[in-house]
Amino acid sequence: MFISKKLEVRDTEKGRSLFAVENIEIDEILIKFKGKILDHPTKTSLQINEGRHLEGTGKIDDFLNHSCNPNGYVNFDDMTFRSLRDIREGDEVTFNYLTTEWDMANKFECHCGSKNCFKHIKGFKYLTLEQKKSLEPLLSPFLKKKLTEAK
Repeated sequence: MFISKKLEVRDTEKGRSLFAVENIEIDEILIKFKGKILDHPTKTSLQINEGRHLEGTGKIDDFLNHSCNPNGYVNFDDMTFRSLRDIREGDEVTFNYLTTEWDMANKFECHCGSKNCFKHIKGFKYLTLEQKKSLEPLLSPFLKKKLTEAK
């Protein structure tokens, strides 16, 4: 598993979070995912397909928190986590869980403060068609297929 030296886990008021310790350029590879495949979602898994979830390693990848306005994304072509835009030193590194998870194991209320906050983070299947379409550029192949079926 590859983990960029530009990342570190810090304790915050909301729990442990991942932060940039150096400036990060757009589309920079930050994490190369590797782990055990499960047939069910967990709090730290990443959905790959129907009934296929990549379990977190217990390392830095488990501290990627959600944001409705993320600065990172999962590239499913090479199973990497990449920066969506330039990230400044000291910024929290996040991604939108709704771009990878059909039905989340741990649902929660989001308080990210984004003007386009989804509020209830339960999984892609719970979004309106309009909300699903707004996420299309960042969706996993599995969720892109679900979106096509919904149109």
